[in-house]
Amino acid sequence: MAPAMRAKIHFICNGVFSTSIAGGDVHFLKLAESAARAGYELNFFGGTALREMIERHKLPGAVTLTDDVKMAKVNQGALRGQIAMFRDFFHRYRRTSRLLNRIAPEDYVYAVSDYWFDVLPAARSAARRKLMILHMEAPTFSQILWRGRPDVDGKRLASLHYFLSQKLSLSTFRSCQNKRLLYVHPGMKPNLLRKGFRESELAFVSAGFVPTTAGQIPEQAKQFDVAWIGRVHRQKGIDDLMATLAHLAAKLPDFKTIIIGTVENQLRPYAKKAGLENHLQFAGFVTEMEKFRLLKASRLFLMPSHFESWGAVIAEALAADLPVVAYELEAYPPVFGGLIRYVPPFNLQMFQSAAWDELCRARAGHLQPDLAALSAFKQKYAWEAVSARFVQVLDSLADDESRSPSLPAERNPA
Repeated sequence: MAPAMRAKIHFICNGVFSTSIAGGDVHFLKLAESAARAGYELNFFGGTALREMIERHKLPGAVTLTDDVKMAKVNQGALRGQIAMFRDFFHRYRRTSRLLNRIAPEDYVYAVSDYWFDVLPAARSAARRKLMILHMEAPTFSQILWRGRPDVDGKRLASLHYFLSQKLSLSTFRSCQNKRLLYVHPGMKPNLLRKGFRESELAFVSAGFVPTTAGQIPEQAKQFDVAWIGRVHRQKGIDDLMATLAHLAAKLPDFKTIIIGTVENQLRPYAKKAGLENHLQFAGFVTEMEKFRLLKASRLFLMPSHFESWGAVIAEALAADLPVVAYELEAYPPVFGGLIRYVPPFNLQMFQSAAWDELCRARAGHLQPDLAALSAFKQKYAWEAVSARFVQVLDSLADDESRSPSLPAERNPA
């Protein structure tokens, strides 16, 4: 029996400009699905690309369009492309601001990113129950100035925009009354408390993954020594990855690696330079089932990233019972604990040595995962558990309002 219809939730999603989804988009879609299953009525503020995404994923609810046409594809790494994106986001923000009368005081409003074009309309709306998500802490001004974080590009404009946007968004949202700031990584909480948020206003609704999909795939014959999933960016440690694969291939003539994702055109030059053309297989874009089949057909997952905010692909590798070697980034131990093998950042020689050691053990069949810890990890970070925590947050906001019946509709300044 379908659940009784509850309040309406407006998701402000002005940052969606294509139907190619990333980690934050998956998180939003999963939470929206969980709210619909719990009986909440859904409405989405966003552009034409968002509407296509909603239709493709068969989410219930209406879409309040904040643009007329989908933004043309641009080079996001170029200055002209970044300016074009800013103009497009500003256009959607302005239209959202003009449509805020569609949000009633008894509704929920959820900014699905920490960017100004989502948070400011949510904060200014009449909804008495407000939510915002923090997926990643922006680089500090010093890190931007000196390129002290690998996700800061040479132009620095995108990073500066993110820094200023997050600062404005957190400051604005902090002034709201009945609110919850969702954060995806346990390490974020202390810093948010220092920024002036009360513990009761914070809610841990982490990133997640689908361990059940991996469980549907039977054990596979090992076709590949190493698996890797990712995108080609300096923060992903591509040079270290290729150097490590070349190191392993020099020791094992029959060495094979599977690369998952639409990165072949970008990685082919790296592979040719490293002499790996006969050792790499590119799977391209694959279904979830095929992704986990390929992971289960591999012996080892390498993660030489120089910066991550969570590590979803590591979670997927663990779901496939695959051993993982990674640099010990600050984000990993609070999430993965002792489930993966850490290497001091960014010691390439030690990374190669650890990869060789783990691969030899895997080929010999000597790897024994901590089944109890792995089971606990899967239960904690499965999307079902994450979704349940989100619905609990929605319920807690309603409980808070019921204890403060005289709470006025909010109209916060942008």
